[in-house]
Amino acid sequence: MKKKLLYLMIFILSIFLLLVIFIFTVNYYILSFSKINYFYEVEWLEQNYVWLVFWASVLRNKKPSDILKDRLKVAYNAYDLWKIQKIIVSGDNSRLNYNEPYVMKKYLLELWVKDQDIYLDYAWFDTYDSLYRAKKIFGVDNLVLFTQDFHLKRAMYIGQKLWIKTLWVETNLQKYMNEWYYNRRELLARIKAFLQVEIFKSKPKFLWDKIEIITDEKINEAKKWILDKTK
Repeated sequence: MKKKLLYLMIFILSIFLLLVIFIFTVNYYILSFSKINYFYEVEWLEQNYVWLVFWASVLRNKKPSDILKDRLKVAYNAYDLWKIQKIIVSGDNSRLNYNEPYVMKKYLLELWVKDQDIYLDYAWFDTYDSLYRAKKIFGVDNLVLFTQDFHLKRAMYIGQKLWIKTLWVETNLQKYMNEWYYNRRELLARIKAFLQVEIFKSKPKFLWDKIEIITDEKINEAKKWILDKTK
């Protein structure tokens, strides 16, 4: 009986040890993708066309949380400096009384971002889904990603694995409540991302027809065509 109990304890300990090794190996692998195209200030950015702001929680008064507000502020700063021109805001609208993309758009409009420069992705379920739809629905091959450091490194990994040419801007403007929790949660969130990308080759829960991001060049071409027709 004692021998069987010893073998069982050794087996459980071995499984636990293998699990710990797996978690830390996968995290190290994913973090290795965050060594290029990483910017702390928007002034250092190359000019790019489209940028993506990831969701974060919205408060009961329909205002963005501090984490989300900082993502939007930094992205607006890049927009104001002409580093980026078009915006995709990706968030959760799975409940009738909860609409993150609308709150994000409203806040950007208050910062004087033009309405026609904002595109909404309502079907956020996780970071992988947002990036997958950015490529497949919005047809984006080049992106600037705006989010906090604890989240950014996972997003960088997913973006590169989906063959999106990406630049990354960190939006840590302050210390956040429960930041320790977000950092620890990322250990398991990276495991989920690894399984989605490398093992299951997952598809988003929702995919729909393509939405074309209208470039300024196309707008100018359309204006020229209308002017030519009216001459």
